[in-house]
Amino acid sequence: MIRKYYKDQVFTFEGCISVEERGTLVSPWRLNHERLGFYPFLEEVGHQCSGVRLCFTTNSPEIYFRIASHEYDLKFDLWIDGKQASNYKLKQKETCFSYIDGLQTWKKVELWMDQGQIIWVDSVEIAENAVIKKTEDHRTKWVHYGSSISHSHQAISPSDIWTGIVAREKNWHLTNLGFSGNCKIEPMMGMLIGRLPADIITLKLGINVSRGELTPRTFAPNVIGLIQIIRESKPKTPIVLISPIYSPPREEKGNIESNINLKEMRRILEEIVTICVSYGDENIYYLDGLKLFGTEELRYLPDELHPNAEGQQVLAEHFIRELVINKPC
Repeated sequence: MIRKYYKDQVFTFEGCISVEERGTLVSPWRLNHERLGFYPFLEEVGHQCSGVRLCFTTNSPEIYFRIASHEYDLKFDLWIDGKQASNYKLKQKETCFSYIDGLQTWKKVELWMDQGQIIWVDSVEIAENAVIKKTEDHRTKWVHYGSSISHSHQAISPSDIWTGIVAREKNWHLTNLGFSGNCKIEPMMGMLIGRLPADIITLKLGINVSRGELTPRTFAPNVIGLIQIIRESKPKTPIVLISPIYSPPREEKGNIESNINLKEMRRILEEIVTICVSYGDENIYYLDGLKLFGTEELRYLPDELHPNAEGQQVLAEHFIRELVINKPC
């Protein structure tokens, strides 16, 4: 067997922003790990691997994946040539798993990594007479920003997050910037998104700032600022502004004056898109979150906030149905 490392430049981590290296070990980040000080409070969720894939092309009849020792159980989904080939559940300290088909034919490999965990990869091993190389990927690049609803801890496996389901159905290349509890509409996220290769950008905003982080006075200015920061680098890229999905305890205003309820957010976000269009932005769109997940989907919201495992598929299907943009991707 031949062992290959990240430094050999034969495999990549897709759906991440940067890769940290420690000796032979490497770990993908959904932030710029070298400038973590610019992303306060995002260190843990930004290091978790929601939507991240280890990718390569090989003709090896057997493949071994080696990772570092880990504290928590881990899940992986393996896709070969666009079809799910296997899934793995690694117990603590299990560091090797394999895929063997016995065929020395070319195959595109995508290993979806546990959406809720931090993972360090050591190497990939292939047969002595086989070749491994980077996968060329020319698909539409989709960048999505959102909350825990997009982070999708509730998905039963890494590739079953709703954004992953959408990406496969649409044949898109996904970068999922869903951060549990931390979609705070931060300026640096606008800078980050604006610098990423993107053919379509979706911003699912609101739920993480509904309890006083932003107020009825500051919500609209922050959303407008985020959009305009992205527009500095991406003046023509389609941007879809998505309002919150249904969440019964948060639909109406609470007792605290600084809170902003979800009904208000939906109205404001739709108005923001109208304003942007009136100022000449021809590639911005509004998507009502209630069309993605409304009162009829309540049975998929056991905690009245997060779509469960079954709800991931429902949310994905509704997103595909409702997404309409004039510029083809």
